[in-house]
Amino acid sequence: MEAEHLSTVPELPRTPTQADPEAEHPAASHQNERRRDIQGLRALAVVLVIADHAGLPGFNGGFVGVDVFFVISGYVITQLLMRESPKGVRRGLVDFYSRRIRRIVPAATATLVVTMVAAELLLGARMNPLLPGDVRWASLFAANFRLIGTGSNYFVPGMHPSLVTHFWSLAVEEQFYFVWPVVVFSIAQLVEPRHLRRALAATLIVGVVASAWWSIHLSAGDPVAAYYSPFTRFWELGLGCLLAIAASGRPIRFVWLERLAAGLGVALLVVALTTLNSASVYPGWRAWLPCVATAALIWAGVGGGRTVASWLLSTRPLGYVGDISFSLYLFHFPLLELAKEAPSWLSSVDWRLLAIGSTVVCAICSYHRLENPIRRSRKLDADRVTVALLLAVCVAASWTATIVVG
Repeated sequence: MEAEHLSTVPELPRTPTQADPEAEHPAASHQNERRRDIQGLRALAVVLVIADHAGLPGFNGGFVGVDVFFVISGYVITQLLMRESPKGVRRGLVDFYSRRIRRIVPAATATLVVTMVAAELLLGARMNPLLPGDVRWASLFAANFRLIGTGSNYFVPGMHPSLVTHFWSLAVEEQFYFVWPVVVFSIAQLVEPRHLRRALAATLIVGVVASAWWSIHLSAGDPVAAYYSPFTRFWELGLGCLLAIAASGRPIRFVWLERLAAGLGVALLVVALTTLNSASVYPGWRAWLPCVATAALIWAGVGGGRTVASWLLSTRPLGYVGDISFSLYLFHFPLLELAKEAPSWLSSVDWRLLAIGSTVVCAICSYHRLENPIRRSRKLDADRVTVALLLAVCVAASWTATIVVG
């Protein structure tokens, strides 16, 4: 669950006659800089999720880290799409999906293959017979539909969830990206540049309202489907998209507004962490707590880190954790679950510490040795056919692992 890695505040397309009233604003130079506070938010999100899945005291509501990721992803991806909207539908989509494949698929495939091999070595005959099928669905970005169909989830007491349950969120994001880029590039071709932001905002408002209503409705009647469905989660990504459109090129002029937004964001996030748990009806209306909190913190950082929250989120250690957050998210769940299921002479605490340590090592190796070389490859940047072959090879590798090991 990872958006494009560099987050900047983009310039929307402007007509030659449009003035730029913010050209002299002190925060204008920040528009082309990396949003380090967003990397810090990614770090916070993945730490919350890992702490929740590790069963650490005080983090029963840590699953809201996924909602934080959703809002961030919608924000960052919409910035990217608006910058590239003049490319046209065909070229824009090809470039966008080429980057997504290179950014997401290799690391996800490595996780799926390693999970299958580790499950065979550590569990043997005790391995869940549904796991090979789960891995195949995950490789096709459809794990959430598989989980809805099997009724599997994180929260059933006494039952071990699938080792790839966490791939549901990656599936929801990619399903959103099957639709939203087409909408952005299509609207960009139909309206004048000065009307693009309004047209996108109107489209998003309709989608966010419909998805949020369905989330509240379905959460009360079918909690498993509500938790994993793209239709109950799209509003969370859409909220980030709306924020990107609203904040684009318009820095906050008053520090007190940034401080108010940051304070609101921190307060809502604390409320979510302390009041939500596995028994909460979720997502429903409660998901607005972490989502609004994330939106407020992102908005507070548009001006360039003039609040304590933005400054803390922009620190180098959190930034690096944010850099490797995608791989941390991918590897943490199977390693923690294997630690619970595999027979061992170690205590549960020792196993969890070992699993978390292994997660960090795997994430660092994946980020530096797999993700970055592929994502930054100049050859792949210019060769779309090879990128398509990379996708096919990765899917085939995941399926082969399920056949050979399963």
